[in-house]
Amino acid sequence: MALTDTFVKQVKFSGKAAGDKHTDGDGMYLLVKAAGRYWRMDYTFQKKRKTLALGVYPEVGLAKARKRRDAARELLADGGDPNTAKKEEKAVKLAAYANTFAIVAREWLKKTANDRMTNTQAKVTTWLEKDVFPHIGKMPISTIGPRDVLAALRHMEGRGALDSVHRVKQICGQVFRYAVAIGSAERDVTQDLKGALAKPVHKNRPAITDPKLAGDLMRGIFTYSGHPYTVAALKLSSLAMLRPGELRKAEWSEIDFEAAEWRISGAKLLKRKNVDHVVPLSTQAV
Repeated sequence: MALTDTFVKQVKFSGKAAGDKHTDGDGMYLLVKAAGRYWRMDYTFQKKRKTLALGVYPEVGLAKARKRRDAARELLADGGDPNTAKKEEKAVKLAAYANTFAIVAREWLKKTANDRMTNTQAKVTTWLEKDVFPHIGKMPISTIGPRDVLAALRHMEGRGALDSVHRVKQICGQVFRYAVAIGSAERDVTQDLKGALAKPVHKNRPAITDPKLAGDLMRGIFTYSGHPYTVAALKLSSLAMLRPGELRKAEWSEIDFEAAEWRISGAKLLKRKNVDHVVPLSTQAV
């Protein structure tokens, strides 16, 4: 006789050591023990008697247990073993949770560290740790969709970090493409976010085009009386036209006083690794 929801809810344990079996049909039954109520299904596969656990009541109700039984019977009809399929499904889920976005992203950061300057590596890591991981870091990367990524990026967008949010979107895309390469994801879902984020309004930076004003700037730099490090940096920046980072990381080995050249290796610039960047030095710079 088929079970009912009322019976399953009210049935009591009789005290038998092996528990009480209450059948529902097609091999499924409710096993009642002192510790709880368990859904089970007995079946035969390759002439061997086996038992499949269908769940625990009340987390798995009667209707859900029956669906699981029917799925198991369908698998048996196709020549499969429900217990083997259950183990394989569990292994897939465990593998997915072993490849969360945060785990894959940290692996990608490590693998690609040599492609970035140290300060850039730190910046990318901070973006991921503070702006992305709290939202999708614990999710299996194979289960993340475009909307999940967008929800994380919306928080950055909401605080007005429009330039950074587009950079972080690109970084997430690189993580997803790495995941595709190692078999942890099917595709880069950030490709579906085109046009979903507000674009920053770029303004032209103020530039001095008047020779007189340029002269005033140079005189201001050369008469500045602040910290010696700052004075030297200001003077060299106006004479060598280098970025602040390149100026700060200058090494004595890069300077050739006889040739009046400042030679920065391509590897240090991480652009054209095999081509050095040569800066001619004026007499004042030397």
